[in-house]
Amino acid sequence: MGEIAARRRADEKGLRPDERFRGVEMARNGRGKNVPKFWICLVLLGGLLLSTLAGVGSAAVAPAENTSPNGQVVVITVNARQILVHSAARMEQLAIAIRNRPTTSGGNYYAPDIILVNEVSAADLATVRNHMNNLFSSNFKIFGATSDAVKTKFLVNSTTITTTSSRTWVDDCISDVKYQLINVKEASSSTSFTVGGVHFRADYGGSGGSICKNLNAKKARKQLGSQSTKGSVIGDFNKRATVTERECDPNETAAAESWYTDMTAFSSVDNRSYIDAVRNYNRARGLTMFNEWTHEQENLSTLCNGRTGYRRNRIDYIFVSNTLRPIEAHADHPGWANAAEPGTIGCTPAPQCKYSDHRFVWGLVGLQ
Repeated sequence: MGEIAARRRADEKGLRPDERFRGVEMARNGRGKNVPKFWICLVLLGGLLLSTLAGVGSAAVAPAENTSPNGQVVVITVNARQILVHSAARMEQLAIAIRNRPTTSGGNYYAPDIILVNEVSAADLATVRNHMNNLFSSNFKIFGATSDAVKTKFLVNSTTITTTSSRTWVDDCISDVKYQLINVKEASSSTSFTVGGVHFRADYGGSGGSICKNLNAKKARKQLGSQSTKGSVIGDFNKRATVTERECDPNETAAAESWYTDMTAFSSVDNRSYIDAVRNYNRARGLTMFNEWTHEQENLSTLCNGRTGYRRNRIDYIFVSNTLRPIEAHADHPGWANAAEPGTIGCTPAPQCKYSDHRFVWGLVGLQ
């Protein structure tokens, strides 16, 4: 009541705004003392700052960071889409997305040990690394070749992983395209393992044509097999696992594409078989694969079910050889996507929070 009366008296007297403010504050003080406006403003600004920081904190709280358990590693593969559509802001958002990725089914968040990044220059990769090092207590470094010809580049968590060597090989159908593998050790157990990265073309023309993915899947396996260590092949394979599109076969029960069979079945190329880590986890638990897609097309098209929409495909994979043990693996869901409305962005700040037209895939892999 005193505040209202003070405002009425100020209005009746025609006081200036500063005088009106002083009168109201004296009424609020309740003792008739004039509280200096400087201190009032300072308190108000401090409160505003605290509320702002509290809002930022609640919106940006990441899960508690842990290192992966002894004998286990976290691998991530992502197509960053930086070659044709460059954006430094998206690279920062990629690092933030990795730091904020969902926890494991057990509620734990493990810092990544190995990250494969496709479609990046050496400078872009360094940008991602710098942001990662700002966000994580772990320290990440670039390891392996970084020339433009090498389409698969690696970040390694030097806190948990010791690097040993790297090598590249040439695409079987395109002579100026190279892929890469790295040989590393888990620091805590000294267990050696190999991670190979690929980024196959969506469509191969010229020599080889339609069988290029088959040839390159076998070649990737041969390269890893030659290292005489436990290994995984990860990356952008630019092809669905089955002959039927996701919108009509979300759980991938249709016949396998031939390249997928060549990538997973036991082979004399390396005397191994490979396990699709994402599919393996979901099928073992009777879970749907519906939200495990990794790429969303940007243009509308007619889907296999006859509807018009934005096609979503699972074309990025973590393949774990039978010398290792896949524990859990998923696409970054929901990540940047609007799960209920394809073609729209479901994250903030838009549009840069959509770090790519792909969603990354993460996997927890047992080395024993």
